[in-house]
Amino acid sequence: MQLDSGKRKRFEAILNQKEELKKGQADIKDAIKTLASEMGVKTAVVNRILGLVEKERSKGGIIADEREVVDTAGQIAS
Repeated sequence: MQLDSGKRKRFEAILNQKEELKKGQADIKDAIKTLASEMGVKTAVVNRILGLVEKERSKGGIIADEREVVDTAGQIAS
Protein backbone atom coordinates (compact mmCIF):
# COMPACT_ATOMS: atom_id res chain seq x y z
CA MET A 1 0.00 0.00 0.00
CA GLN A 2 1.46 3.29 -1.07
CA LEU A 3 0.69 6.60 0.58
CA ASP A 4 1.22 9.74 -1.40
CA SER A 5 1.24 13.10 0.35
CA GLY A 6 -2.43 13.72 -0.40
CA LYS A 7 -3.58 10.48 1.22
CA ARG A 8 -1.27 11.03 4.17
CA LYS A 9 -2.82 14.47 4.70
CA ARG A 10 -6.29 12.90 4.61
CA PHE A 11 -5.23 10.36 7.25
CA GLU A 12 -3.88 13.19 9.40
CA ALA A 13 -7.11 15.15 8.96
CA ILE A 14 -9.17 12.16 10.07
CA LEU A 15 -6.95 11.62 13.11
CA ASN A 16 -7.31 15.30 14.02
CA GLN A 17 -11.08 15.07 13.69
CA LYS A 18 -11.14 12.03 15.97
CA GLU A 19 -9.16 13.92 18.59
CA GLU A 20 -11.55 16.86 18.36
CA LEU A 21 -14.49 14.48 18.83
CA LYS A 22 -12.88 12.95 21.91
CA LYS A 23 -12.37 16.40 23.40
CA GLY A 24 -15.94 17.37 22.57
CA GLN A 25 -17.25 14.20 24.19
CA ALA A 26 -15.21 14.88 27.31
CA ASP A 27 -16.55 18.45 27.42
CA ILE A 28 -20.13 17.18 27.14
CA LYS A 29 -19.52 14.63 29.89
CA ASP A 30 -18.18 17.38 32.16
CA ALA A 31 -21.13 19.64 31.36
CA ILE A 32 -23.55 16.83 32.22
CA LYS A 33 -21.76 16.18 35.52
CA THR A 34 -21.90 19.88 36.39
CA LEU A 35 -25.59 20.17 35.54
CA ALA A 36 -26.45 17.02 37.49
CA SER A 37 -24.56 18.34 40.50
CA GLU A 38 -26.37 21.68 40.32
CA MET A 39 -29.72 19.89 40.05
CA GLY A 40 -28.89 17.46 42.85
CA VAL A 41 -29.45 14.38 40.67
CA LYS A 42 -27.34 11.61 39.20
CA THR A 43 -25.81 12.04 35.77
CA ALA A 44 -28.02 9.19 34.54
CA VAL A 45 -31.08 11.37 35.16
CA VAL A 46 -29.65 14.22 33.08
CA ASN A 47 -28.68 11.77 30.34
CA ARG A 48 -32.19 10.30 30.34
CA ILE A 49 -33.73 13.77 30.05
CA LEU A 50 -31.38 14.64 27.19
CA GLY A 51 -32.20 11.37 25.44
CA LEU A 52 -35.94 11.97 25.72
CA VAL A 53 -35.61 15.51 24.40
CA GLU A 54 -33.50 14.33 21.46
CA LYS A 55 -36.05 11.62 20.60
CA GLU A 56 -38.94 14.06 20.99
CA ARG A 57 -37.27 16.54 18.66
CA SER A 58 -36.57 13.91 16.01
CA LYS A 59 -39.74 11.80 16.17
CA GLY A 60 -42.32 13.54 18.33
CA GLY A 61 -44.74 11.91 20.73
CA ILE A 62 -42.03 10.34 22.85
CA ILE A 63 -42.67 12.39 25.99
CA ALA A 64 -46.41 11.72 25.87
CA ASP A 65 -45.70 8.00 25.50
CA GLU A 66 -43.29 8.07 28.45
CA ARG A 67 -45.88 9.87 30.61
CA GLU A 68 -48.40 7.17 29.80
CA VAL A 69 -45.92 4.43 30.72
CA VAL A 70 -45.04 6.12 34.03
CA ASP A 71 -48.71 6.74 34.86
CA THR A 72 -49.56 3.10 34.17
CA ALA A 73 -46.62 1.89 36.28
CA GLY A 74 -47.78 4.18 39.10
CA GLN A 75 -51.28 2.70 38.97
CA ILE A 76 -49.89 -0.83 39.11
CA ALA A 77 -47.52 0.01 41.98
CA SER A 78 -50.20 1.56 44.20
